[in-house]
Amino acid sequence: MKLTPIFFAMLPALAVFASQAEVYQVAELGLVEGYKSSFAAGINNNNQTVGTASGQFNYPVDLAAVNYANASITGSLSAAEIEEVKKGNVNAKALQALLFYLNSNISDYTVQRFAGTFPIRYDIRQQIKLRETKAPQTNYEYLLDITDNGTMLGYGSAPFVKQAFTPAATEAIPNPVTKQLWVPESGSVLGMVLNNGSRYPLLPIYTQYGGGISVPKAISNSGIVVGTGSVSLAEATATSINTSCNGATEPKALCYYQFISNVNSAPYDMAGLVWTLDANGKPGPATKYGYLGDKKTGLPHTRTDYAPVLYASVPNDVNDAGVVVGMSVYTDSTDIRYNPRTFRDEVFTAYQATIFQGTELVTFFDLKEWEGSRATSINNKNIIVGSAVRRVNYDQERFFVYDMNTQKITFPKDLFASASVVPAAINNNNQVVGISSAYTDGSSTIRQVGFWYDLTTDSFHDLNKLLPCNSGFTVIAAQDINDKNVIVATATKKTEARDLKGDIIKDAAGNAIIEEVAVVVQLTPVANGTPDNCTTVVEEGYERQGGGLGFGWLLLSLFPLLRRRSS
Repeated sequence: MKLTPIFFAMLPALAVFASQAEVYQVAELGLVEGYKSSFAAGINNNNQTVGTASGQFNYPVDLAAVNYANASITGSLSAAEIEEVKKGNVNAKALQALLFYLNSNISDYTVQRFAGTFPIRYDIRQQIKLRETKAPQTNYEYLLDITDNGTMLGYGSAPFVKQAFTPAATEAIPNPVTKQLWVPESGSVLGMVLNNGSRYPLLPIYTQYGGGISVPKAISNSGIVVGTGSVSLAEATATSINTSCNGATEPKALCYYQFISNVNSAPYDMAGLVWTLDANGKPGPATKYGYLGDKKTGLPHTRTDYAPVLYASVPNDVNDAGVVVGMSVYTDSTDIRYNPRTFRDEVFTAYQATIFQGTELVTFFDLKEWEGSRATSINNKNIIVGSAVRRVNYDQERFFVYDMNTQKITFPKDLFASASVVPAAINNNNQVVGISSAYTDGSSTIRQVGFWYDLTTDSFHDLNKLLPCNSGFTVIAAQDINDKNVIVATATKKTEARDLKGDIIKDAAGNAIIEEVAVVVQLTPVANGTPDNCTTVVEEGYERQGGGLGFGWLLLSLFPLLRRRSS
């Protein structure tokens, strides 16, 4: 199912902490050898686990291709140190300068491409190849989910290949010099499905001018994939691209990539998409979802006295029956409000939690009471979980549960009244996991923790309260839970600090410096377990000031939490 990895992950023994006085047994699945941090994403009913690693040690830099006269090099290293690097003697300080050089020259395509995230099967500790097939990796790749038959879902940015390019001759430069450029493959970002040793791209509806974009969110055991992708391009933008990308000054593929990857313009029109896998696991063509639109008509507002709205839908999850949940843009053209971000009056616009059933889109919130909402997961019993806010940009996110069978919505009691709670997954036993804000014991500091909620007993817990006191882990995000009630989560733990080469950092006395790193953990329920009394232990973990849930470095630096497949 995978191609040759860049780095082979070794299989250390699981660090397991168990006793009869905890609710969950915790086992470390990563750190993965060769990487600083690891992050969880999904688990199936066979306890196969996927996620992403970051912070590759001893990053492979092509020393022969480095411009040693670049300011990012000369500003960090002395002339003598640069000469040592040229000889291949790269210490941690030199590697830091080299990586700064790669990252600060990201818009210079004569410079080697940098890869910051690596997809991992954590249960077997192996890197999985998504789009990139060569070493070293030249793109960012993420694994999101894995079905019970082992089909994996992920996405990756475009891999790059080094090519010779000679610009067209001009009157000013009649004899242009050939240069080596890093040129991207088609598809700025593409979702991938991996099964039975095959890799299939999830092609969007619109693929012109660079191959399009597709970002999957979830896959069901029945072979349905949902996500977002490119569906069109404005005619004026296409004209501009055709004018600029004529192949005279740079390869067309590189020119397209720079247009499409511009985060300020984001030229593609994006929409919610669904793909269906055939019997061989190959995805069929994408189908587009509509949106809630103005007053739930499925149409845009027609007012010309206010700015137009970018309508779209974002599917987040799908169950085995094909019921899709997510969020969709809703407007009310009779409700004009001041937007503090744009400093002007606009038609009221907000994402609302949405059920997608064929071409029908349904939202189940009182839109006068709740300004914004999103559904994040659904199980095979048609129980939906998500979060909502009464006032967009002001209030904390409230955790909700919606039962499609009874059409009843409830808001479970969580850790404290102003806690911000976002569920990530619900299993078929109606148990929910996600992230929540929580108070650090004995202080007013707010931190981020993973939570567990049981709909049957209406019990909500900080997962850290359900672990043994001496586990050594602080769970900061629970990403998934399978039907065995096994949870995969991201936790922090204290360990010896390592430099960019992977070597232990020591203080002046020769003692190892200790730091916190992110690791993937698996939480297995203990039969008849009860919580430890850890009141004498001051909890640590990801802390922040204030009452909101910041998601923090964990989610901002990697991939969105809000995607799940019900097991």
